Amino acid sequence: MTDNVEEKDYVVVTCISSYRMRYVMHKDDLPKLHGTAIEWAEDNVTQDKCEEFSQKHMGEYITDTTTMNEDEMLELFDKDNDYLIGWNKDYKVKWIRKAIAGYGSGMDQAGIDD
Repeated sequence: MTDNVEEKDYVVVTCISSYRMRYVMHKDDLPKLHGTAIEWAEDNVTQDKCEEFSQKHMGEYITDTTTMNEDEMLELFDKDNDYLIGWNKDYKVKWIRKAIAGYGSGMDQAGIDD
């Protein structure tokens, strides 16, 4: 893939979305086998043994930006969205082209009917 914007139709921006998560546990509810309450609390979080207390979206961080022609973009679409393999090429292109017009509102409000 060349990144000559003049030869490509689509711009692909790859991001990482980041959340701040909090977990709260009473120290009396943590095992008292060995180690500190802090170590046990951290273990409970990393082992997914407690419920989330709160979360806050911290933003998106761009990791990569490239350009693609339509064939490359459709190949990426199928790779990233294999559950949408039943959509035909025209529907995929229409969804992508309309997605920016209906930003944040989904396909229905982007002008695509099922």
